[in-house]
Amino acid sequence: MVFMEVVTEYVDRKSELEERIRSLETEQSSLLNDIAILKDRLATLELEKHAASLSNEVEALRTEKAVLEEKVSTYSNVISPTESYQV
Repeated sequence: MVFMEVVTEYVDRKSELEERIRSLETEQSSLLNDIAILKDRLATLELEKHAASLSNEVEALRTEKAVLEEKVSTYSNVISPTESYQV
């Protein structure tokens, strides 16, 4: 009778371990999936931030260019074409 109790105990333990393994594998799969989604979301957010930063920088450069072009045109109107290239 003692032998049967030991066998039953091992069978029960085996079943518990198999269930725990299935549960851990399910959780592992879910976590790996969540991590992949979060990494993709983070990459997208970083790209959006970089694009916004570049957009602001480009807009500032456009403004600077327009201001400089305006200044150049005011000087061009004051100096005659023959005077502009004399050193």
